Amino acid sequence: MTTPSKTRTLDSRLEKDTIPIASSDAWQTRLMNDSRWPWIIVVPVLPGISDIDDYPPGGLGPLVNYLSEISAALKEMGVCTSTNVATLGNVVTQMHWHVVGRREDDANWPGPVWGFETALPYGKEEAETFIDSFRKALHVPF
Repeated sequence: MTTPSKTRTLDSRLEKDTIPIASSDAWQTRLMNDSRWPWIIVVPVLPGISDIDDYPPGGLGPLVNYLSEISAALKEMGVCTSTNVATLGNVVTQMHWHVVGRREDDANWPGPVWGFETALPYGKEEAETFIDSFRKALHVPF
């Protein structure tokens, strides 16, 4: 992985609502700018992918493994007890995956995170601290 860069044009809503963590040849990894939940967004860089069935045969294996590693990293950080992994394309059609850390005392347990009240953006230092901890827990060189 490398430092964040634009390997594919990112939907403007994803650009506005997330903070870059890292990019690779396969995907961008970003932090949703809502401090109520540890919420990672993974955006595949393959062109023409907007639904799961758009992936080439065998193309999901590495992605699913990476999503699992993200889930484990969030748990290792101690910021959640479980994760929700989802892809929704109703608002942003560019394929992206959500890995959301959840715990029974979070802001909307057990309800969904989407559309719940107003986001609480990270402060600059808070985001940097979270991203640094996440990178260490992910055990992937950045």
